Amino acid sequence: MSALSPKLRKIGHNTIAFWCPGCSTAHGVNIGRNGWLWNEDPNNPTFTPSVLAQGIYRCHSFVRNGKIEFLSDSTHGLRGMTVDLPNWPFSEESDLMENIQNDL
Repeated sequence: MSALSPKLRKIGHNTIAFWCPGCSTAHGVNIGRNGWLWNEDPNNPTFTPSVLAQGIYRCHSFVRNGKIEFLSDSTHGLRGMTVDLPNWPFSEESDLMENIQNDL
């Protein structure tokens, strides 16, 4: 895992992860062919289409211009809200590897 910015991490060849404050975990998206489009802005990212993660919570969101727009079908406390994409909360990436939800 390598830092692309305070907000994004690169995992492997094509996967970008961001920290979700609603789920208190990371969500990863595959970039490129058969995956998500990314505007390549590591500080104010946009991923299309929407991101759907299902773990402890159902988390459905749009990530646009550095903000997470949580959709109403999410099941955590930020449902229906828009928040700034937070900085990655760990300085040691190894602390997080077990918790990444990969939304492939």
